[in-house]
Amino acid sequence: MQLYNKIKATAGSQNFFVSLISLVLLTFELNGLSTGADPENIFDAITSGDAGRILSILLINFLNPILKLVQKQETWSWDFLKSVNFWTQAVTTILAAITIAGVAFPEGAAANLVEAIFGGTFQTIAVAVVVNILNPLYHFFFDRDEPGSMPGEREQAPTKPVYG
Repeated sequence: MQLYNKIKATAGSQNFFVSLISLVLLTFELNGLSTGADPENIFDAITSGDAGRILSILLINFLNPILKLVQKQETWSWDFLKSVNFWTQAVTTILAAITIAGVAFPEGAAANLVEAIFGGTFQTIAVAVVVNILNPLYHFFFDRDEPGSMPGEREQAPTKPVYG
């Protein structure tokens, strides 16, 4: 039950969805299609449920880039996949999604991992994977006090009354 509550609370936070929106916006930006949009404003508009606000944000921020693509003024390129910034944001989004299940990754894990992959040797990559990914997963799955409990959650042992 605690895991369900943690998933529900984390899924209700805006961090994952802002990361996802940022990833989409970064993809446009890296293709030379500037949206000028703020991911938090887009998230707030969508969660508000106000159709007029959602439509105005989408029209203001995405109409011009989409028209450029349709009119072939700009061409879509998959070169953004070569961008360290794109992969850092993508890995951050993936780690945020996994965090919903309760796995706690160290701060900067995505950046450390992507930097190691883009510029490191095999040894550097292996260390980055172990420290930033495997270690948190190990602690999540195997470092529990009781089956079904979250890491770090310990039940207090009953104390014996002291009679004097």
